[in-house]
Amino acid sequence: MTQSALLFDIDGTLLHAQGLGRPAFAEAFEVAYGVEADFDAISFVGATDSAVIRAMAAHHGLVSTPDKEEHFYIELTKALDPRLAKGPLLIYPGVREALTRLVEEGFLLGIVTGNIRETAWSKLIHAGLAPYFTFGAYATDSEDRNVIAAIAVERAKALGATAQALIGDTPKDIEAAHAIHVPCVSVTTGWVTGPELQVAGADYLLEGFGDVEAAVRLLKEICA
Repeated sequence: MTQSALLFDIDGTLLHAQGLGRPAFAEAFEVAYGVEADFDAISFVGATDSAVIRAMAAHHGLVSTPDKEEHFYIELTKALDPRLAKGPLLIYPGVREALTRLVEEGFLLGIVTGNIRETAWSKLIHAGLAPYFTFGAYATDSEDRNVIAAIAVERAKALGATAQALIGDTPKDIEAAHAIHVPCVSVTTGWVTGPELQVAGADYLLEGFGDVEAAVRLLKEICA
């Protein structure tokens, strides 16, 4: 019998970085691209780091090359990790308990995130959530979240599992879930309201994982 895999977004779904990411991003951008970052014209909600960095470069009239992007990713990791270590990160209520239950129930848990791989795992490690996750796909794989989700599906398959649902907090997560033909469980712990998520096509809506039993029960029913 094939194992069921669940795909989770990180920011706004599992945890809140409490504003630690923005200054690290600005610091890394200035080092890699040589100008002070202007965030006013750029939205981070549901965006991938690779898409944001290219949009930021274009906003400043700069060409974003693979070498510059690789430099940025290195600097971003260097800038963010010590900030995360000092914290504090906010882990949303019930998340740790729900993940524990899901692993005990035999689910394989994976990540689908707009973060690059290094900062995604840095967040999970400093939040104490890394042991729950076996695989993932990241902004270093693609700037397109739909493609990232598709890569996660293939990585789940390579581990003998089938992706059954994607859990996230933005319309981009809903779009990605539908692109890989699985339902999206939308949580309202992020920056988008429940009604907005419903309009965007959320298949299921959760206020979060505070009610651990209800959240686990819903995910089990989806995968049944």
